[in-house]
Amino acid sequence: MAREIKRSMSQKLRMDGRDYSRPGWYFLTLGADYHRPLFGRVEGGEMLPNELGRLVDRCWSEIPQHYHHIELGAWQVMPNHFHGLIRIVRPGEKGLGEVVNMFKGSVTREWRRSKGAYDVSRHGGKEHGHGEKEHEHGEKEPARVWAPNYYDVICFDAEELAVRENYVRANPRRWAMRDVPQGSFKGRFYKGNLALLEMHVPRMALRVSRRSSEEDVAQLQRGLAAFEGVVCSTFFSPGERSCLNVLRAGTAHIVWMLPMGVPESIPADWTRSFLEERALWISTFPNEMTDASRASCEQANFLVEQFCSDGNNKAGQES
Repeated sequence: MAREIKRSMSQKLRMDGRDYSRPGWYFLTLGADYHRPLFGRVEGGEMLPNELGRLVDRCWSEIPQHYHHIELGAWQVMPNHFHGLIRIVRPGEKGLGEVVNMFKGSVTREWRRSKGAYDVSRHGGKEHGHGEKEHEHGEKEPARVWAPNYYDVICFDAEELAVRENYVRANPRRWAMRDVPQGSFKGRFYKGNLALLEMHVPRMALRVSRRSSEEDVAQLQRGLAAFEGVVCSTFFSPGERSCLNVLRAGTAHIVWMLPMGVPESIPADWTRSFLEERALWISTFPNEMTDASRASCEQANFLVEQFCSDGNNKAGQES
């Protein structure tokens, strides 16, 4: 999805022949000046807007008060950009470009008025970097808030609108996931907290047969909910995947010994585990390998047993 949006942004900014005052939903992306993190920061998968970020949020929310033919969908202020869904409900009114320019101008005017910041390229003054003004007390404020222009994607149907809405709402989580460590280690590819390999805590090799009863799986899940060590598994069988849901909701550390390559993206249900640094994906297979085979599952299960056996034996010797 992220690649798709990047591709759409790299193409023409507007659709040829499109009347942008026509009714419909539009997905907008507005960048901050020079792509600087002017609007706040992301911590723990949540966006924490600063004063300017809160101003952006407020000005966007007030658009329908100025333009009664406009309806707003999901929106999200990010450190260096803004995403928003906007709907034109009636034809013959102000077009999309005029509405966006009003919004950008309102943010910039209010920010300059409240902080005394102005465009040094027009008014002179001591400049720091890309149009920042240093005040008498030494504080620097951005004189220019927005990058030129904006990007739009037309949502032609409900499915496209739902995809864009999910993208907007999940943006802070995706931003946080960019900082998850990844790379190669002793011939293996990984993503997550490598320190889990050296933790001096009990290790459990989780294997659940496809023939296991629901009662057996439920009993195992109750034990996992209270387990405080490292659980390692391929999480390939249905029973193992149901146990994974319990582990992610708890406090145990999770090592996923992948029977295929390490996935490029991190699903939403893994977010908490990665942000709490209690998750590690590790694989001996190339990242291009996206499907598991019987042989790769057997190899990964062998590594699961080896990892847990070595760790528990070492812990026993030290005690």
